[in-house]
Amino acid sequence: MAEASRTDAAAMNTRKLPGTETYSGEAKAPPSRPELPQTASPANNPALNRSAEALGRGMGVAVAEARRLPQRIDKLRSRIHLVPQRQAVREPLLDLTDSAIETAAQWRDAAEDTLEELRDRAGSYTHEMADRTNRSWGELQHHLDLRTVQLRRSARRWLMTTRQWQRERPLQVIGVCAAAAFAAGVALRIWRSNLE
Repeated sequence: MAEASRTDAAAMNTRKLPGTETYSGEAKAPPSRPELPQTASPANNPALNRSAEALGRGMGVAVAEARRLPQRIDKLRSRIHLVPQRQAVREPLLDLTDSAIETAAQWRDAAEDTLEELRDRAGSYTHEMADRTNRSWGELQHHLDLRTVQLRRSARRWLMTTRQWQRERPLQVIGVCAAAAFAAGVALRIWRSNLE
């Protein structure tokens, strides 16, 4: 933005202020102006110069914006739309409300169907797990019964063999029992000493 020179600004600012007289060159002498000290002159004070330039720029921008204001108002008027009457607004709102209610009902029905399907699956899964558990328990009982029968037969055979050995070789049976008792006593003594 081109800046006006100081002399142009001084020439533009020569209008008559109220209570002052203009100099006509006749008998009256011009009023004396006080002289500014050297330190207060604009040429010697750069801060004053910068402030004056900033003030001038600000005023120029404000004037330019004020000139553009009618154009901006026209642009805003072209963007403003009239609000339709209440009846015209009410119909789309009612349609929107109806569609929202319908959508909510569809979602509720879908959720109920899904929940019913999950209940059926859970019931069938529970029934299936109960059947598997009953089958497994029955198989376990059957295996336990077979194992118990086998152990009873083995115990009977072992008892019969032991009784037969008692009749045929009594001294060897007594020696085996004494050796087993001695081994058990030593093992208990070692275990007891480890605990203390």
